[in-house]
Amino acid sequence: MRRLVPLALVFLLSVGYPCAPLWAQEQVEPKRELKQPDTAAALRWLAGKQGSDGSWGTKDKLALTGMSGLALLASGSTAKHGPFAQQIRRAIRFVISCQKHDGMAFIHGSSGYSAIHNHGYALLFLTQAYGEAGPLDKELQYAIQQGVKATVRSQFTSGRKDGGFGYFLYGKVLNEHRHMWKDDESSTTISQIQALRGARNAGFPVPKRALERAGAYIAKCRHQTGGFVYSYGNYRISFLEDSNRPTFAITAASTAVLHALGSYDGPLVDGGIAYIQAFRPPTRKKVPFYYYAHYYAAQVMYMKGGAQGKKWLGAVRAELAERQRSDGKWGADPEDSLAPTDSEVLNTAWALQVCQIESGFLPIHER
Repeated sequence: MRRLVPLALVFLLSVGYPCAPLWAQEQVEPKRELKQPDTAAALRWLAGKQGSDGSWGTKDKLALTGMSGLALLASGSTAKHGPFAQQIRRAIRFVISCQKHDGMAFIHGSSGYSAIHNHGYALLFLTQAYGEAGPLDKELQYAIQQGVKATVRSQFTSGRKDGGFGYFLYGKVLNEHRHMWKDDESSTTISQIQALRGARNAGFPVPKRALERAGAYIAKCRHQTGGFVYSYGNYRISFLEDSNRPTFAITAASTAVLHALGSYDGPLVDGGIAYIQAFRPPTRKKVPFYYYAHYYAAQVMYMKGGAQGKKWLGAVRAELAERQRSDGKWGADPEDSLAPTDSEVLNTAWALQVCQIESGFLPIHER
């Protein structure tokens, strides 16, 4: 609950009146408290959607489980303590069980086209759970070490794509996806940078060169507007067809990972923040992939801090409160490719992390 600044007292404006006449009093509108999301209801809803195998969703289970697990960790629960400890433990076991394919990458039959997003979100979740998982920490240690190897081996290492990531683990395009996008892409690269940063923060060895090259790739994606483009290797400004401007979503995510790599100011970060500011809620601008965009924008503004950061976070929480459904969830995004029920899970997980970011329970958000 945000604290309200008390209104200043109205002093006497003229001698002889016990108080100033009405016409002479400053008319001050009382500050209206912004509506807040019901995070408790959202957490209960999300926890109730966990499957019997510890996963969330029907497709892209690793991605949905990773993000849902992060949302529960962001509430302050761990695998040892808290109201969602059991759900977190089950999620950890599910993710670790998906490393059996080659002993490194997290792979599940539901991952579909974007195996790299699924792997990255799952790895990030494990890095945030590590250290507070009790007996599971030993298993987590091995799983994270191996997962880092899979990420590093999937990075492009030459040409314009150097440092970036595509949709496929190890660059291997499955036959059923041979007609899909095969080049580098910002969101895939972003998912791996955060996973590697999470691992490094938790004390795991991460090749410095891999992070440097990934950071250089994001830097090359900077657009003259201050935003960030969708792909540098096969130069494409936006994932939206016929658009010649960077999206809010990719710009927010790119700026967030520059913070994750230790860049908190300078032309790249300052330009990204300036571009993002045009989308501060409430806005009439169309925001494709609304929850994804605000998931990363909240990270940027939390790191930014000060009055500017607090104002943004307060505004987005108020907007999320308006969008929240009566049962606690947030609705499906008509623009994503997920089934509506899966979209609800993912958007609720993202929204919860936005709402809880100032609690400071996820190490990835430490400056």
